[in-house]
Amino acid sequence: MRICLPILGCCVLLLSFGDGKAQDVFVNSVLLYSTDHLQATTPVADSVFTIKEIIIAGNKRTRKSTVLRELPFHASDTYPLAEIVEKLEVTQRQLMNTGLFRSVVVNLQSASEEQVIVNIQVEEKWYFYPQPFVRIANGSFSQWNDRGRPLNHLNYGIKLTQYNFSGRNDKAYINLTSGYTKKIALQYQGFYFDKALKWSGSLSVAHGKNREINYITQNNKVISVKDPDGYLYEFSQASFDLLYRPAIKTRHTFSVGYNYNRIADTVRKLNKNYAPTENVYRFPYLSYSVSFTDFDFNPYPTRGRYADFSIYKAGINNPVNLWQLAASGTQYLAAGRKGYFSVKLAGMLKLPFKQPYITQQFLGYGDAYLQGYENYIIDGVAGGYSKQTFGYNLLKTEIPLPKKKWFKSLHNIPLKVYAKVYTNEGYVYNPAPGFTNGLTNRMLYSTGFGIDILAFTDLLFKIEWSFNRLGQNGIFLHQ
Repeated sequence: MRICLPILGCCVLLLSFGDGKAQDVFVNSVLLYSTDHLQATTPVADSVFTIKEIIIAGNKRTRKSTVLRELPFHASDTYPLAEIVEKLEVTQRQLMNTGLFRSVVVNLQSASEEQVIVNIQVEEKWYFYPQPFVRIANGSFSQWNDRGRPLNHLNYGIKLTQYNFSGRNDKAYINLTSGYTKKIALQYQGFYFDKALKWSGSLSVAHGKNREINYITQNNKVISVKDPDGYLYEFSQASFDLLYRPAIKTRHTFSVGYNYNRIADTVRKLNKNYAPTENVYRFPYLSYSVSFTDFDFNPYPTRGRYADFSIYKAGINNPVNLWQLAASGTQYLAAGRKGYFSVKLAGMLKLPFKQPYITQQFLGYGDAYLQGYENYIIDGVAGGYSKQTFGYNLLKTEIPLPKKKWFKSLHNIPLKVYAKVYTNEGYVYNPAPGFTNGLTNRMLYSTGFGIDILAFTDLLFKIEWSFNRLGQNGIFLHQ
């Protein structure tokens, strides 16, 4: 018993010291800043700290190196507290812009009087998406609606996409399409060549064919021809892209590819200038592009800027000979706490000016369009356009969902609604526009207002009422 008492006393003493040490650590580990609270908790803005450690939590598939690649600082870096806070805000914004996470919270905690710990808590998205789809194959929704909404101008199928395939923000997908276009496409993006994750590549192949094809533009609308018993157009494509990302916001892309195309005699008879050769034209291509992105939120920016430049060479001399230069820039400025003002400028030049129909595409294709002219195609070889928008955030909320164990990562639907007004200006030059294409070689402008609805983090719907210089107006939908 006498021996047990001293031993018991020693144990109590050791536990007391241990508890005291634990309390010291707890007291010293002060939360200095959190992007969740958006404020510092201690008045030491001018203090200088060394980042002792970077802790990442919540990343089940995403590799730690992928997260670290997006950070504007490293362990052992030393900064004033105010500068660290600014870099933490950039970190939260940059990680959300990768598209890998539903939410990101970055905390700064003190480790001692001169050292801090950065704690990054992420919530990953679903990364596997089997997506059945029905899409408009021939032009935009407005152009399809203007043609009477023909069902045979729809594509349908399934796209199997695995995002974050290896945890390095890479992507693999298989696209099986039927309907207007019969097509199979395979692509893998993001295999890396270096540990610093600065050099990466992507490979894609596709093969398809169409019974119907647009062979000419009249009255600034495409005219098509169809063969119900055969295929008028067949194509095969393969490409390899090399991406160099020396810094967080800048990307350089080098591309090389090969296209094979075959058209039926019917198309050549209807438009002799459709393609540079008779029925089969094949050509290699090379391209280089550089882009700079500094947005607060890529799916729907309200602050920041973007710029890009590209040069594209298709063919050597014959049958295809095209040099294409393109550039664009966008600036988003704050207009009060909830508003923004944006300006976008874009231009393109194709050389030589004498080009076949297939290489004259300009406005009305994809994302290159003027609001209020969605129903029109404007072909040409040189030109540009500008867009100005003022937007205001009407609503920002979250719609709660039932908590189920199968959907742990989807417990609510973030929802934002913006009201906006806008103006557009544009001009497209074509040395041989044809007598009926009156929108070419003419200054175009439009104005309008609308509502933008942003659900989840990147599902965007736009409802716009636009007015153009032709005296026309209408409601247009975009996604």
